[in-house]
Amino acid sequence: MCGINGIIGLKSIKLMPLLLQKMNLELQQRGPDDDSIWINDDLTMGMGMRRLAIVDADFAKQPWHEQDVCLCFNGEIYNYQSLRLTLIGLGYQFKTESDTEVLAKAYLHWGTSCFEHLDGMFAIAIIDFRLNKLFLVRDINGEKPLYYYINHEFVIWSSELKGLLTSYEVLNAKQASINPEALNWYFRLGFIPAPLSIYQSILKVKPAQCLSIDLTSLRASTSDFWEMPSYSPSFNQQNALCTLDILVQQSVQQKICTKHATGLLLSGGIDSSILAYWFKQMNTNIHCFSLQTQQNVQDESFLAQKIARFLGLKHEIVPLDFTQVQKQLDETLSYFDEPYADSSALASNSIHQWVKNDIKIMYGGDGADEVFGGYQRYLMPSFADKIRYYAPFLRSTKQLPLHQLSDNSQINACIKFFEKIGTNPSEDIWNISQMGVSESIINTLLLPEWQHCDTLKPLFMSLPSHNSLSLARHWDKLIALEGDMLVKTDRMSMRASIEYRTPFLSKNLWQFSQKLPSSLLIQKGITKYLLKSYHSSLFPQRFQQSKKKGFEVPIDIWFSTNLKKELLMLISTDFLIKQGVFNVSKIQKQVTLFLQKPHRYKVQLWIIYCFQKWYKHHIQ
Repeated sequence: MCGINGIIGLKSIKLMPLLLQKMNLELQQRGPDDDSIWINDDLTMGMGMRRLAIVDADFAKQPWHEQDVCLCFNGEIYNYQSLRLTLIGLGYQFKTESDTEVLAKAYLHWGTSCFEHLDGMFAIAIIDFRLNKLFLVRDINGEKPLYYYINHEFVIWSSELKGLLTSYEVLNAKQASINPEALNWYFRLGFIPAPLSIYQSILKVKPAQCLSIDLTSLRASTSDFWEMPSYSPSFNQQNALCTLDILVQQSVQQKICTKHATGLLLSGGIDSSILAYWFKQMNTNIHCFSLQTQQNVQDESFLAQKIARFLGLKHEIVPLDFTQVQKQLDETLSYFDEPYADSSALASNSIHQWVKNDIKIMYGGDGADEVFGGYQRYLMPSFADKIRYYAPFLRSTKQLPLHQLSDNSQINACIKFFEKIGTNPSEDIWNISQMGVSESIINTLLLPEWQHCDTLKPLFMSLPSHNSLSLARHWDKLIALEGDMLVKTDRMSMRASIEYRTPFLSKNLWQFSQKLPSSLLIQKGITKYLLKSYHSSLFPQRFQQSKKKGFEVPIDIWFSTNLKKELLMLISTDFLIKQGVFNVSKIQKQVTLFLQKPHRYKVQLWIIYCFQKWYKHHIQ
């Protein structure tokens, strides 16, 4: 696990050594074990990397040179050992045991087709001197980030914006400007999906994409080396369970590392429990960690402890002190470099900071909900169909039976449900995928020059939609997984210099899930049906009856107390006028309305707060 950087110019860049050193310094937390740079003689090309040494720690130094190729890559090629055997059979000889050398020789043999053979998490930069081309490549899920900037004089790339911006601002002699399109999508989603970044002209390589840049003209083209397989259901439940058992075991076995201290984020839910079961079966000396809040001793740590005791795994409860979380808020939010409003990142940061002195690799159950249909929102179209005819009437007359609901969270969920019902299942999915500020409110808050027309809707409409579940999962794979979930796990683990591995996001499991009929993903309102059935085959009945309680970061309470004053300062008239992004009176009025019901509008308040915090730290 590492951070990679690079610069290529059409002319000599005298500051190249200094710029690469500064870029590497910005990524120190991604790679504390090694710092290395390569620059060609005429100062037109340079690559740098910070290394967190996991595989073949002593010998796999990067940038790696092999024949007429120079490469750096961040991540892990999980199937590198089988690829190594294949390449040996083809006549290649190896000097190290590293996945870096396997990647280099795979590229020499197959060219850019080699990326089709890789199963892993990676961001790769390859300079091919024979073709005079640069290739920037990202794994199929987007687990590892890769930003780039191209103009008519040079190209810059980096694992994080903080690295890229150090060279961008020097070479362009100006500060990067905000991208209006990205700004609009941030307010609608709470994050910024690839290929956009918050800055104009700075982009992200998309998952499963190979970006090819001609080093004579700096013209770029893209191609996808993997696509989600077509939906073609072909399994019955018995065969599906047998195949799932094999694939989960293979994925866990492939990702096990015995050379370093490892940990598992054990929530007590079925995803991490399945991983814990197989780590135990494979005699892995893994240490389980669970969060416990001060507010609720019956949270996820209670169930996790039961699982760990049953399996005989070492288990540690990590206390989540929200007072401390608030004190570290500025540092945590600023590490993302872009506006980012998933409050669960605060909990992720806490657990990684807790274990960072003892653990080098963490595992988690991330991705299981996308792969196997686990989100409650996937149920919306089927529920909406039952009342779709009446939804406009209920919304317009506000005739919702809210008095029958027991708490604010149920009321909020009911209100959101009715607000998101469209005219058909596809529209339901489109609406429910945008959980932030509504488009109509955004258009009143932003000044006209910052409003932007819809560009992701055409992408959504182009996706295959065999059924609403297939459409929703495909969209989450393209947008939410890359832009939200994996951003959280990558940045918070890397901030603690920890590698984070996700066994449920293997290529084989994605391909398998596309062959499952919808009834094995969701059945009679039960989400993740097949995975829950599989969990039942591994654990006794008493574990099936428990419901995961979980926890939420209490941002609604914060906006009623500590954060309210700061938020009001961030929307003060002087600040807003100087900022020049918002209609001053409209946003002040809207935030005041939101603050009257923070339990209902906590997501919207958090999105506005996080953007203003980002702007104050990075732009002002």
